[in-house]
Amino acid sequence: MYLTRYCLLLEFDGQALKFVPLAFTLNNVGFALLVLATLFIAAAGYIINDYCDTRIDAINKPERLIIGVSVSRRKAMFAHTILSSLGVIIGFWLAYEIHHIIYGWVNVITVGLLWYYSTNFKKHFLIGNIVIALLSGLIPVVVGLFEPNAYKELYYFILSYAGFAFLISLMREIVKDLEDIEGDIAEDCKTLPIVLGVNKTKTIIILLIAIVIAAIGYVISLPLFTGNKVFVIYSVLAIQLPLLGMIYFVVKANTKRKYYILSTFIKVIMLTGILSMYVFYYALNHQ
Repeated sequence: MYLTRYCLLLEFDGQALKFVPLAFTLNNVGFALLVLATLFIAAAGYIINDYCDTRIDAINKPERLIIGVSVSRRKAMFAHTILSSLGVIIGFWLAYEIHHIIYGWVNVITVGLLWYYSTNFKKHFLIGNIVIALLSGLIPVVVGLFEPNAYKELYYFILSYAGFAFLISLMREIVKDLEDIEGDIAEDCKTLPIVLGVNKTKTIIILLIAIVIAAIGYVISLPLFTGNKVFVIYSVLAIQLPLLGMIYFVVKANTKRKYYILSTFIKVIMLTGILSMYVFYYALNHQ
């Protein structure tokens, strides 16, 4: 969120012929509160997910079971309620401050989706994966919503990052379903690998990888980026090539341990993708 704010939300200085930092609508404290609200809601989402998944986690990862072991179920639900409430209250207050009160409902909807994901959606075919991927893609968009004065063309770039976050998160959620297939079968979940089988699920992951690689190739071919060699080289070496290599690991993965490693590798690509925001900003100011 901070990288989105300081590296993507820019305005064009016509005299200097370069992009410069935006005069932000939210001050630093306000933006820190926006980030904090997002963290609160994400934490609450993890808690309710663990709360609902105690039986599945007891099979898939008993060593990592917390709720019902280290923390009582009642305390976990209390923490979920407090964190969700704080996230919603902060969101509405900030939306009021920028005179767009409707934006406060974004956090309400997010809390609701995380609740229904944990209690219902995740057990159904694909819908749970899509919900989590959409919420991941929403994060940079939220930053843009609360800063309506940025250089308009760069909103498309924010949406590109949102698309990247959606696809890479969807990919990881499907890999996690492969990793957790044993517990999901025991709980009668209808996840992608249970319904379609492991091989077809791997084919879908590879298709998603190909879409991300092609989409990045399209973005870096646009006039705004073709002159930014640093950004183009970084995108190829740090994002596209690792994604290409990941296809091999998808094909070879056949154990819980290998799926866990694959999921971790996707996290690394998420990180390199996020850090490309700074590379983009650096390239714009040093071309």
